Amino acid sequence: MELLYLYGVFAVSGALTTLVTVFYPAYQIAKYMDPSNMVVVHRTMYYGLCFAFSVAIAPALIIIMLNTEVFTKQFVLSILGKEK
Repeated sequence: MELLYLYGVFAVSGALTTLVTVFYPAYQIAKYMDPSNMVVVHRTMYYGLCFAFSVAIAPALIIIMLNTEVFTKQFVLSILGKEK
């Protein structure tokens, strides 16, 4: 049971860190590029889904954190529905 508790703490702290360092800047860039985008309009749902996604794949967040700039660029392009 303690192992599950420790994993939960790890997953939630990693999700919060990723939310602040990756998904919040991506939201700001998307808001600047297209203020009428569905993601920008539904901010609460965006953050909720990003948090849930981050908790679900907590160990893979290390890869995202190591490649923050590349991930953010591609994530924003996919949010806005644009290709390279």
